[in-house]
Amino acid sequence: MLSFLKNLLGRPDAAAPVRGPLGLHLHAGFTIDTLLFRLCEDDLLVQLPGEEYTIGACGSFDLGAGCMIHRYYTTGDEFLQISTSGGLETHNIDDIKLFVYEESAGVSGEKAWRDMLSAKAMGKPALRWRDCQWQRVFNAEERGDIEPVYTLETVNNHAGASWKVHNFMMAYQREVTTDVFEYLLLNGEETFNAQNQPEWIYSRALGVDIPLTSLKVIG
Repeated sequence: MLSFLKNLLGRPDAAAPVRGPLGLHLHAGFTIDTLLFRLCEDDLLVQLPGEEYTIGACGSFDLGAGCMIHRYYTTGDEFLQISTSGGLETHNIDDIKLFVYEESAGVSGEKAWRDMLSAKAMGKPALRWRDCQWQRVFNAEERGDIEPVYTLETVNNHAGASWKVHNFMMAYQREVTTDVFEYLLLNGEETFNAQNQPEWIYSRALGVDIPLTSLKVIG
């Protein structure tokens, strides 16, 4: 009889996914209209692999004062980054970018890690990379080299795992056309394994601004 009543009344629904801006969540996907970028792809360094993406993990940064960064890591080499302030509604969105990892490598030894994070190595006002000139975005008004910006990220994946990533970031940009900028994100990532030993990764990612009207959430 109990089984009959359960079938009659229906089983409880699975827990609803935790949704971020635009309704994005772990079990969702998204598409991007890339026409704008295809028109200038010969001038871009970043190569957008496609228009449809599946989310494999979510990350969030609490910057304080109601400001957040939300990252949606795809099952490929990309992540969608959305900056919000004061909430998660569409009108709270300040910025949307898609980044594609260009390179990522482990760092061996604490000295190499510290040297890599130095202002001299990571925070110059301008740099030349891949035969292009890039201008620093973070604290652009400051003269001289600056330390990378530290943020703590909480990451969750499909398997239910959650972990902390200590990010040390620096962002650069260059003007591609009057309507399109390209971004270079340098990032040192520090995590701790089960033995509480640090593990370090250094990465470079290229990105572009994504207009809100070009983004569609699936699921």
